[in-house]
Amino acid sequence: MIMRTVLTMTFLCLFGPLAASAGKTSTDTSDVILATYNDWVEATDAKDIAQWSTFLAPGAVFFPPSVPALDSEEAIVSYYTESFRDPNFTLDCTQTFVEVAESNDLAWTRGTCNATFSSPDGSVGRGSSKWAKVWIRLKSGEWKCRLNTWNMNQ
Repeated sequence: MIMRTVLTMTFLCLFGPLAASAGKTSTDTSDVILATYNDWVEATDAKDIAQWSTFLAPGAVFFPPSVPALDSEEAIVSYYTESFRDPNFTLDCTQTFVEVAESNDLAWTRGTCNATFSSPDGSVGRGSSKWAKVWIRLKSGEWKCRLNTWNMNQ
């Protein structure tokens, strides 16, 4: 119970300002972020690393499970370039939630993903995950992913 309370308080400290403004957020902005995410998924499905990488914000950081943080664009692109080389690699991802800050320049999203990939023994592996992303709106008005983290479901 204490751990749950600590986790709830941590979440509220981190995302409370976003939650407080949820009722005031424009649906249009949420729709733009959803469309941007869907375009990113299309680039993933096409294994188009050049297009895929255009969705990264300056200073983006990714936290894949079981590997060190990817804390540069080069590291992130390298990780996905390797994934895209796998002939069995596919992702079936769904964004299930969008929340935009009242300032309209920061948002967080969450969703689920099913992955198919080549296992080390050569067989086809499958897994599912849940994820969270933080998006920032650039001065150009474009939304880019600044932080991405996910974990595998058991």
